[in-house]
Amino acid sequence: MPLTKLQLTLIVSTAVILAGCGQNSTPAASGGMATQGSPPPAAESYEGIDLAQLTRDLKRWIVVTKQRPTSFEDYAAKAKPTVPPPPAGKKFAISKEMRVILVDR
Repeated sequence: MPLTKLQLTLIVSTAVILAGCGQNSTPAASGGMATQGSPPPAAESYEGIDLAQLTRDLKRWIVVTKQRPTSFEDYAAKAKPTVPPPPAGKKFAISKEMRVILVDR
């Protein structure tokens, strides 16, 4: 299904914003107390695997090819990215938000 001009503009804008300006912000410590609540939507890295970089590569590929992969396997077969092996019992997947995540096999 072809992307409209607005959708393409939003994807490109998102990719540029996600690429960032190289600032590294760290949250301030909260007195050593853990806050309760929902966990973050996705970890930025897991056992040395940079999921944020894999997500940036995925979004860049989507903008360039104007295609949305049906699965991580589909993306990997078409884009041929350098992907480290997933941890034991896990596999790569793409979330609804088009982020690379690790899920149980």
